[in-house]
Amino acid sequence: MKTKFLPFAFIGLLALTGCGEKTSSDIIESTWTDSEGSIHVETTKIVSVWVHKDKSEDEGKVYQAIVDNFNQANIKTASGARVQMTIEFLGANFDTRISAALVTRDLPDIIAVDSSEVASRVHYGIIQGIGDYVSEERVDQYVDSVVNQGTIDGELYTLSAMEAPGGLYYNKTMLKSVGYDEGDFGTVDNPWSWNDVHEAQEKLYAAGKAYQINLHNGFGTDGDMYFYSPLIYSAGGSFGTDDHVEEALTSPESMAGLEQLEQFYGTEGLGSNERWIYTGSNDLAFVQGLIPFSIYGPWDIRTIKNSYPAFESEYGIMPYPVYEDDNGNKSDKVAIPCGSFGFGITRDCRDEKMDAAVEALLYLTGKESSEEMYYGIGTFPTNKESLASIAELSSGPSKVLVDSLNANEYTRPKQVKYPQLRQAFSNILTYMRNQEYYGSDYNLAEYVAEQASDVDADQIAG
Repeated sequence: MKTKFLPFAFIGLLALTGCGEKTSSDIIESTWTDSEGSIHVETTKIVSVWVHKDKSEDEGKVYQAIVDNFNQANIKTASGARVQMTIEFLGANFDTRISAALVTRDLPDIIAVDSSEVASRVHYGIIQGIGDYVSEERVDQYVDSVVNQGTIDGELYTLSAMEAPGGLYYNKTMLKSVGYDEGDFGTVDNPWSWNDVHEAQEKLYAAGKAYQINLHNGFGTDGDMYFYSPLIYSAGGSFGTDDHVEEALTSPESMAGLEQLEQFYGTEGLGSNERWIYTGSNDLAFVQGLIPFSIYGPWDIRTIKNSYPAFESEYGIMPYPVYEDDNGNKSDKVAIPCGSFGFGITRDCRDEKMDAAVEALLYLTGKESSEEMYYGIGTFPTNKESLASIAELSSGPSKVLVDSLNANEYTRPKQVKYPQLRQAFSNILTYMRNQEYYGSDYNLAEYVAEQASDVDADQIAG
């Protein structure tokens, strides 16, 4: 039995229970008699939710607003039971609390799940499938990337209210100064390749203008995989499966994808102490008009709109660059940075509460909540109708990211050993970034094989 703190709304509910009540702490049956002497029974099911954010963070505030809206909406299950939610903001203690709850078998009904962690949460029995409880019509309301991220071996486990499509931010004014015009910039149907980006850098450099690109390397531990796993997919490679990473990551296709970045971390064609990549500490270098390129997610659209409105006419976003082979053939595979946190129902959600938990999960990830997240923190809606109807997403840089998201064919790798793979991939990119330091000892293929082999050698626990 789970004991949960009941907020004031629920205390008030208990005070209105009339003749009596029967309660199990999270399923409350209240009885009352009307003026004609008829006895009525109302069931309230309380669904507990844990999230990975602090309440003081912007995202935490949006979660609280969503829960408040849900609790005021008088949402009921098909059987007529009223559903209410409680939410705990665990922040940095999120994983620790989950680990402890696994031992005591006291997980909440719903937990936040990062898109890259779904396979692991499923393997260790932390979350359960929801495909039997959610209609195909309802699933079809979500963008494909969310459904793909939440599906393991054909079973749906999670859904999400947030997406974070990434692309190539570019300074139109700078590029037009060296001969480019609007028709030259990449589109979803005719994207730029990484070679195109570097060629533009060379033109800017030759003209004595700012030429660097900010190749962001992350936020937390997942940044490198978020930003650069599309390199592998665009070239026709893959990350393989659990225990079969080395074969996939050392394939000619995967290596060719990785090698697209080498030209940016090298120094060919530059003077002493010059770099093709931006190495400064100013996170706002692009939005302040200091550099011509940046690989990033959707968040700078909001930053520019709110803090640098004069820059809105000077920049654009192209789709994430694609792979181009030595013969100038560009890949037709659409792979972009994407993925974010969603929600799954845990193994400890009792059968008699499953209907209520599904209602809560669908609200947490549904149209209204998805739009709350968009307006609150700048992540893109996962509801197809919202993507098509919000005016701000129908033109300009945002529209490019929407079109890219709709065309995207890939997600981050879905592996139980994703944490190990993520670390290995980050190590590989760090090695590439330091190629000048290694000098003649630099050997990317050898290092990739070493890192991938270590992932395969690591045993899956449990």
